[in-house]
Amino acid sequence: MRLRRIAAPIFLFALGLSVTATAGKKGQKDKEAEPPATPASETGPKKDPKGIKGISPFWEAIKKGDDALAARDVEGAKTAYQEAIRGEPQNAMGHYRMGEAELTKGNLKEAEGFWQSALRFVGENAGLKAKVLFVLADLKERQRSLDEATNGWNAYEGHSKASPTAKTYPATPVDRKKRVEDWKKLEVDYGAVKIRIKQRLEEAEKKSAESAQSPQNR
Repeated sequence: MRLRRIAAPIFLFALGLSVTATAGKKGQKDKEAEPPATPASETGPKKDPKGIKGISPFWEAIKKGDDALAARDVEGAKTAYQEAIRGEPQNAMGHYRMGEAELTKGNLKEAEGFWQSALRFVGENAGLKAKVLFVLADLKERQRSLDEATNGWNAYEGHSKASPTAKTYPATPVDRKKRVEDWKKLEVDYGAVKIRIKQRLEEAEKKSAESAQSPQNR
C-alpha cells in the first residue's frame, strides 16, 4: 500500500514532463510554420492600377500633391500633379489640382490653361465640373475681364440648376454678377470723369496759349 502511494506521485510527475515536452515541440513546429513578418517598408495601402481593389498610381500622386500643397510645398505639389497627369492625361482632376497649385503661385494664365483642360476632360462628373466652372469665373474677376466673368458665372449658375445633385452654391453667381455690374458701372463713371478732366486740362492749356499770344501780354 505504501509503495502505491509513492509510485502515484512519481507517475504523475513523469506524465507532466512528457506533456510539457510535447507542447514545447508543438509550439516550435507552429512557430516554424508561421510566415515571415512583412517588412515595415512594404506596409501601406493596397495598390491597384485600376483603383478598384486599392489605390491607383494616379490617386496616389494626387494625394501626394495634396499633402505637399497643404504643407505649402507648391513645387513638390506641382511635381506630384504632373506625375498624375502623365499617368492619366485625360483625367480632369489632375489638371484641376495643377491649376490650384499655379494659382497659389499667382500664375493666373497658367492656372487658366489647366482649368480649361480640366473642363475639356471633365465629362459627366457634375461635381468636378461645378468646381472648374467656379474657379474659372472667379479667375476672370481677378483678371478684371468683367464681361467674361459674367459669362462664367452664368455658366456656373446654369450648371447648378441642371445638376441639382452636384454640390454647388446657387446664391454665389447672383451675388458675384451684381458685384461685376457694380465694378463695370464704376469703370464707366470713372471713365467719364477722366474724359471731363482731360477736356478741362485741354481748355486750360488752350486759354493759356491764347493769353500768351495776346498783344496785351507781350
